[in-house]
Amino acid sequence: MRFGDVTVKRNVPCTLRDGVILYADIYLPEETGEYPVLLLRQPYGRKIASTVSHAHPVWYASQGYMVIVQDVRGRGDSEGEFVPFVHEAEDGFDAVEWAAKLPYANGKVGMYGFSYQGIAQWAAASLRPPALKTIVPSMTAGDVHRWAYPHGSFSNGMLIWAFQLARDSARRAGDLEAERACSAIMSSPDAMLRHLPLNDRHPILERYCPAYFDWVNRPEYDAYWLSLNWLPAFLDHPIPTFHIGGWYDFLLDGTVQSYLALQETAPARTPDLFHRLEIGPWVHIPWGRKAGGVDHGPEADGDMHRKQARWFDYWLKGERDNGLYEEPAVRYFDLQARGWKTAEAYPEHAGGRKWLLSGSAKPANGALGGGRLTETAPDDGAAPDVFVYDARLPMPLAGYAPADRSGIQDRTEMLVYTGEPLAEAVGVLGAPVVNACVQSMEGPTDLVAILSMLEPDGTARFLSVGRAEIGRNDGGWCRARIVMRPIAATFRPGSAIRLELTGSAFPTLIRHPNGIPLNDARRAEESDLTIAVVAVKSRAGMESWIELPVTED
Repeated sequence: MRFGDVTVKRNVPCTLRDGVILYADIYLPEETGEYPVLLLRQPYGRKIASTVSHAHPVWYASQGYMVIVQDVRGRGDSEGEFVPFVHEAEDGFDAVEWAAKLPYANGKVGMYGFSYQGIAQWAAASLRPPALKTIVPSMTAGDVHRWAYPHGSFSNGMLIWAFQLARDSARRAGDLEAERACSAIMSSPDAMLRHLPLNDRHPILERYCPAYFDWVNRPEYDAYWLSLNWLPAFLDHPIPTFHIGGWYDFLLDGTVQSYLALQETAPARTPDLFHRLEIGPWVHIPWGRKAGGVDHGPEADGDMHRKQARWFDYWLKGERDNGLYEEPAVRYFDLQARGWKTAEAYPEHAGGRKWLLSGSAKPANGALGGGRLTETAPDDGAAPDVFVYDARLPMPLAGYAPADRSGIQDRTEMLVYTGEPLAEAVGVLGAPVVNACVQSMEGPTDLVAILSMLEPDGTARFLSVGRAEIGRNDGGWCRARIVMRPIAATFRPGSAIRLELTGSAFPTLIRHPNGIPLNDARRAEESDLTIAVVAVKSRAGMESWIELPVTED
């Protein structure tokens, strides 16, 4: 059939090595000639075709590509049983080689797509299908453990995503009641996110997404997670990779981890093998300009549709003179400068500039307290600062978007340290690090650090978060090191650095129940939620600080 001025072939079968048949739609510029192939493998129904973030296949076909959108095993019309992640390597290998041999294909295949569709790329590429020449994984992770356990803490988002997967499985089974229940949970998830224990055997998940219990019950990095980490095999035989991430995306940690793995191990950059990383001011969906209610300007989209097409033109059409190789390897959006910047490499370690935490005659609790950030020396005469974290009433963090936290920072259940207004601009790219001298009264608990930018009008824009478990020693003073989420921002003159220290960032991070190790939190009941008391000290010889990876420009 003709649609959108391209040829569309529906329900095209692909037989896998074990006899299971997957179905795909194919978009062709014309039914003559040969074209490089763009393959998108996804679990949400192939008509969607990742269009929540990417151009429709009609657009890619109009650029001279044969575009194949395939339902993965057990999803959409495809046969077999869907087990998230598990079959994507071998199935992806077979799909790539099948696609390369189709009529009108020229034998060269590239893969694209975001989130799970990005996972499908990493999995397929790990087995090195000969026809696969490049991948463009967006907002995803080559190591699924980084997806499920960002910051070393189980992601509440995995629970809601499990109900999304269960909803589609219930529809395939004709179970409309379960489908409606899943939709209701997804539209109003608050009650489910607060439900304990985390590994409760919910009947819908037991039937339609039992993989959730593998995820939540395996906090340690074991053989299961190793089998879902495709980076080591990929690094042995890398192919050109264009990584796309979002500063507010919940999978940013995985995107950066995957790129850094290539940056650290890849051979010298040549026209025949190089990689790119671009990070924009986006949440997972959409890739727009107003994440968190902040207008990032007309350049916020980054022209990513055409950038991906240009990448494929270089590797699949042989357009080596399109200027791609000559560009810097890293391009990122500065959140305050409202524009794109470039770098030859992504910074692997935080460094550059420290601000020391300092108390005063006034406790540091809340934004009106006496907590300060200083580049000189802390007040040695100040008493340690103390906050109380009640797991039944966790401090909130709704997500990673640049929301104004000034109202939340009035809460005295957190410590707030604020620097003096800056006299000159300070640019930051990379992961801030907090190093704090702490003590916990009631055994294990979380120390959560949240970084914001205090603007002259009093707005405190969220920038980054991180956590570390403390209190598993003898109860004495100890060091807590927190590597926070990466950021790219310019602190403008007149703005100030602000750091929160508290016990939770719910529901973005799961609640530490207190008194038991976080790895046991999946089993915690409401009755296990207790109160932790945490002290923070910063004085000569026992300084606490935040270190920002300051850029030179």
